[in-house]
Amino acid sequence: MSSTSGNDPVAEQSDEESARIGAYDLDGDGEISPIEDARAQLGMADARLEQVAEKGGIKGKIAGAAHHIVDRIDND
Repeated sequence: MSSTSGNDPVAEQSDEESARIGAYDLDGDGEISPIEDARAQLGMADARLEQVAEKGGIKGKIAGAAHHIVDRIDND
């Protein structure tokens, strides 16, 4: 009996990897280079800092300052 349902882990992994490559492959070569991976991680950290900064308080002020620095690095 063959499994043709949507529960094929290999197909799901392939779809997830395709989505990851589509999101992080900046030069369009079909692979995620170490630089592209680092930029993606930096972008995720920047987004998290921005979320914490919006909450306010001392933690938010520190996160806001860190967000400002990381954002400058990420966008340059």
